Amino acid sequence: MIKKISAYVILAAIMLSFFSVVSCSSEEEVFDVDLDAFEGIDLTGVTFRWGTPWQSQLYPSEGYSLSGDNMRAHYREIEEELKCKIEIVAWEDGGSRIMQDIAANLPTIDLLDSHSDHGGVQLYKAGLLVAADEVPNMNGLDEKFGPLRFRQYGVFNGKFYGLYQYNWDFAPEFAGGMMFNTDMLKILGITLPYEFQENKTWTWATYEELLYEIDDAAKNAGYGDDFVPYVGHSPARDAISFMLMNGCQVIEKNENGDYVFGLDNAKGLAALDYLIGLANKGLMEQRDFQDFVQNRIGAFLTAETAVATNHMEANKTAYLPSADYAYGFINFPVGPDGNENCVSGYVHKTRRLNWVIDFSGNDLWESGFILDRLFDPIDETEGWKTSLERSIFYDYRDFENYKFMLENVNFKHDIDLGEKAVTDMDNAFTQAISGRKSAAEAFESIRDEINEALGQGSVWVFEDIVPQE
Repeated sequence: MIKKISAYVILAAIMLSFFSVVSCSSEEEVFDVDLDAFEGIDLTGVTFRWGTPWQSQLYPSEGYSLSGDNMRAHYREIEEELKCKIEIVAWEDGGSRIMQDIAANLPTIDLLDSHSDHGGVQLYKAGLLVAADEVPNMNGLDEKFGPLRFRQYGVFNGKFYGLYQYNWDFAPEFAGGMMFNTDMLKILGITLPYEFQENKTWTWATYEELLYEIDDAAKNAGYGDDFVPYVGHSPARDAISFMLMNGCQVIEKNENGDYVFGLDNAKGLAALDYLIGLANKGLMEQRDFQDFVQNRIGAFLTAETAVATNHMEANKTAYLPSADYAYGFINFPVGPDGNENCVSGYVHKTRRLNWVIDFSGNDLWESGFILDRLFDPIDETEGWKTSLERSIFYDYRDFENYKFMLENVNFKHDIDLGEKAVTDMDNAFTQAISGRKSAAEAFESIRDEINEALGQGSVWVFEDIVPQE
C-alpha cells in the first residue's frame, strides 16, 4: 500500500495579465543530434514565445510549490545553456489571434498551448502548423512529448503535430476511468475489484453481483435511501466505455476496408442494454462528483481521470486526492465479447496539446533546440508518473491500471464526426439510460446522421497509425 501524502500539483494561482519572461533547463541529450550538440550552441537574440491561457500552470508564482519552482529553474537553465530567452505569454485557447498576427505580417508565437478542437484543427486547416517530426534538432515522436495514442487528436493526414508535457506534473486526462471507495468497501466487507481483475473475473456479471452485494451491505450499515452503489457522472460516456469493453471501437473498418460506425452492432447494443439494466435496478444513477467524493453515498464513480489524479488541498468536493479516505482506480469490467486487452478509457476533442507554429519569425532549426530541452523532465523524477505512484494513488495497482489505460487509450472521434452528430449520439444514449428510449431506438435515431458524417470522408484514422495492443 502506497502512503498518500499531500501532493503538489500545479493549479491556478493568479493568472498573469502580461507575459512572464522566464528561462530554461538541464541534460545534454538530444535526439537527431550528437549527445554534446548543445555545447557551444549560441542562440543569443532568440526569444521563444509560448502562448497559453493557463500561464499559472506553466509558470507558477515563486514559492507556490516545489514542482512550480522546479519548472521556473528549468526555464532559467535552458536560457543560460542556450543563451536564449523564453517568454510565456497570455494567449487565447485557439488559433484566431495567431492568424490575425500572420495576416498583419507580424511574427507570432512559436508554440501554442491549446485544446485540439480550438487551436490544433483550426491552425492545421490554415496550413500554419509544423509536424513534430519535421522540426530539426528534436525527435517529435519521443515519449517525453507524450504517449503516441494519447496524442492522436494531434494527428492530421498521418502526421503527429500535437505535443504534451509528458514528464511534467500534469497527468494526462481521459474519460472512462472507474474509481472506487476502498475504505468503504473494506468496512462493508466487500471484495476489492483488484481481486477480480487478478483472477480475470472482472466481468459485467461479476460487477452486477458486486453492486447488489454493496447495495445490501450499505443498507444494513445504515447508509440510507440516498445511497447508490454506482455513481455515473455522465451516463452517455459510460455507455461508450461499456461498448469499448465489449470489443467495439467508435469507428471501425468493415470487411471491404470502409469506415463504419463501430458501436452500432450487436456488441454495442448489448452494452447499452446492460447499462440500462443497471439503471433500472437502482444500481446506477447519474450524480455529481461530490456525491462520491465528498458525500460518500456511492461506492463506485465513473468520470474523467482528473477526479482521481488532480490535487487541490482546498477543494475536497471534486478531487479525490484531497479526500481523507483511500480510493482505487481500475478499468471498466469486461463484456462477453470483450477481452482483457479492452480499455474503457478514451480521449475526446477537448484534449489539450501544444502546437508548433511556422510563422514566429524564428528559424525552426533554433526552435528545435529549445523545444527539445523545454520538454525534458524538470527534475530527477518522472513527473506525473512519480507523483501518481508515490503521492496520489494508494496502491501500485492503481498506477499500473492508469498507465495501461493511457497507453492503450481509445478515441471518440468527435472532431471527425462533427459536434452535432456526437452531441446527438450522447443525447440518444442518455435518453435510453433514463428510460425515454430503448437501446434499439437510440441507435436508430442516430444511425443515418453518423453514417452521413462518416461519408464526408473527413475521418483521420488513429488506430491504423498506433495500433491498440
